[in-house]
Amino acid sequence: MTKHNGFAATQAINVAPVVCAVLTGTAPRPSARRPLRDGMVCRRGFTLVGATIVVMVLAVVAAVVAPRFSQAGIAENRMDELCNNLQFLRSQIELYKVQHRDNPPMRSGDGTVAADRGFDQMLYCTDADGNVKSDRPRTRRDEVFCYGPYLEEVPANPFNGSGTIVVVRDRNDVPVPGNAGWAYVPETGEIFANDSVHHAGL
Repeated sequence: MTKHNGFAATQAINVAPVVCAVLTGTAPRPSARRPLRDGMVCRRGFTLVGATIVVMVLAVVAAVVAPRFSQAGIAENRMDELCNNLQFLRSQIELYKVQHRDNPPMRSGDGTVAADRGFDQMLYCTDADGNVKSDRPRTRRDEVFCYGPYLEEVPANPFNGSGTIVVVRDRNDVPVPGNAGWAYVPETGEIFANDSVHHAGL
């Protein structure tokens, strides 16, 4: 009778957690340890081989993704530089027009265009009629040549690396074949990027 009662008591003890789980709606958590045959305990975790595989996979992903982000970043930086250079050139041309009776560089007061002078009117001092100072230093103002210079140098187009200016009739002529960085319309003072049709629309 004693043995029977002891067996019943043991069964009651083992069943108690299950009954408690049913009543409370919770289940006993599985043990994180798995007993071995000889009584030793095996802990779950990464092995050296598994960790090595994970590192190799991450390295491959980084090698594939990183160059794409890098190229995208370079293109974005070039576009920002192009827009900044265009904005700067256009603002300086507008300032020249304000100080020269609304005549843009390369256009004289009578409306004639002298493209052979290039962008000298932007790079050196000028008088009110747009005549470029010939005496050195050409970048130092005096009583007559009291305007400018508006540029230290023509900034380069970051997409083709050129600061050369080519004269065009209007935007429809852009881009002009060659390596010119900028396309300029002397009649109006408009200036465009000359590296592609897409950038010419900026």
